[in-house]
Amino acid sequence: MNNNVSIVIPTFNRADFLIECIDSCLAQTQPCEIIVCDHGSTDTTPEVVKKYGDKIKYIRRELDSGVHFCWLDGILHATNDLIHINYDDDWIYPTYIEECMLVFTEKVGCVFSDAIVYHDKEKKFGENLFTLTNESGIYSSKTLSNFNIKKLTSPGAGIFRKQILLDSLFVGKVPFSENHYHGVGPDILFSLMSCIDYKYFGYVNKPLAVFRAHENSITVNADSDKKKRVKIKNAYQDARIFYYINKFITTFKIYYLAKYYYKIKKNLIKINKIKK
Repeated sequence: MNNNVSIVIPTFNRADFLIECIDSCLAQTQPCEIIVCDHGSTDTTPEVVKKYGDKIKYIRRELDSGVHFCWLDGILHATNDLIHINYDDDWIYPTYIEECMLVFTEKVGCVFSDAIVYHDKEKKFGENLFTLTNESGIYSSKTLSNFNIKKLTSPGAGIFRKQILLDSLFVGKVPFSENHYHGVGPDILFSLMSCIDYKYFGYVNKPLAVFRAHENSITVNADSDKKKRVKIKNAYQDARIFYYINKFITTFKIYYLAKYYYKIKKNLIKINKIKK
């Protein structure tokens, strides 16, 4: 694994927020590859990105095929093994990557920092969102999976292994029905599937990621609409069901592989005794 990080910024008609997002990524104390993936924006996004020149990689598609394809497109263009997905209306503090990488080891599936909400209308910060433990460090993945079963984390505060992101986006129809909302489902699946593949995750007990709450925010917009809230709830439940199915299958495989391993070993011992 190379320890460099690629930051993927999926964007759609957010030119007014995109500048602050890109600037925060360029300001990282640990240099990163920055990829802006734009599927179908009709605003001034191309002009905004053009000003950055070769400081960033810009992927432009005229057709908007949905948020999952935008994420996937950006991830596939990343040259590093570790990925941070930064939503176009959010930003990260300069030490985000550096501090997260301090707890990213070979045995860790992903790393999260705490995050904080910025209320755009009131121009003020609100509550912390992901206080997973009291101190920074490396912890059992059970802590992360239990948190996501009851609440949820967001990729906007995490660094993931590229392969886990690809596997989670290529699983097929998750959520299972059409009754879901703007990409909700795989965003929680990234964290849950990391917990199956790796026994540990890293955590930085500091709000280094900032989530902007504004009128056109997907989550804020959904909170004000009962039907949209139901769609979000259903999508997350589908992702959790998919996680439980995969966890069961993995546990089942490990149990029977171990069972047959010891059975074969026992038979080999008997054969060796007969030969002697």
